[in-house]
Amino acid sequence: MKGKKLAVVLAGALAVGGGVIAAPMAFAATAPANDCADIEIIGARGTTERPGLGVVLTPLAQQMTRELPQTVRTTALDYPANFNYAASVRAGVTQLQEDIADTVAECPETRFVLMGYSQGADVVGDTLARLDGDLAGNVASVLLFGDPTFTRGEDFNVTDGTRQGVFPRGAGALDGFADRIQSYCNRNDRFCQSGTSLAAHINYAGFRDDAIGFTAGQL
Repeated sequence: MKGKKLAVVLAGALAVGGGVIAAPMAFAATAPANDCADIEIIGARGTTERPGLGVVLTPLAQQMTRELPQTVRTTALDYPANFNYAASVRAGVTQLQEDIADTVAECPETRFVLMGYSQGADVVGDTLARLDGDLAGNVASVLLFGDPTFTRGEDFNVTDGTRQGVFPRGAGALDGFADRIQSYCNRNDRFCQSGTSLAAHINYAGFRDDAIGFTAGQL
């Protein structure tokens, strides 16, 4: 199963990540480095994307920073995002838990917007499933795009497809955060719908306004 999982992700990563260069992070109206931000965005990029937020999450975080009235700090999750999928996800979960805990220790009022794309969405979901209850209350909004663990029928799904992801997480696994999650999954997406289209796996720009509106409502 692990080998099959790696092969599927490797094929998609070569086709998708290999041809995409993520834009550098540049944010307006961010919180001063020595102050506690009202909001911290933490983004987990997809497989093979270079360090940063990646091609899907970078423009979303930039637009969100401009449009939200709160002060915002953005953190790109430091994890491998590589072909060794299972180990990479585990490393991402460990790092994301640490990032959240470190911020809360210094800034207990800071709230989090967690966003993940592709493998990064898997990382965010696994983290939520394991997150300490004392930290869970600081999570305001969770935005998932092209999640390989997409499970049909969940109330937080935003999709015109009805199939499972390549590694469905299972119904109810994220119930504790269900009212804070939006999971965006295009029809025929190679990974979140077990489909055939890699183009559908990249094309999430049309959901930015919806994701920001949802997050604003959560805040």
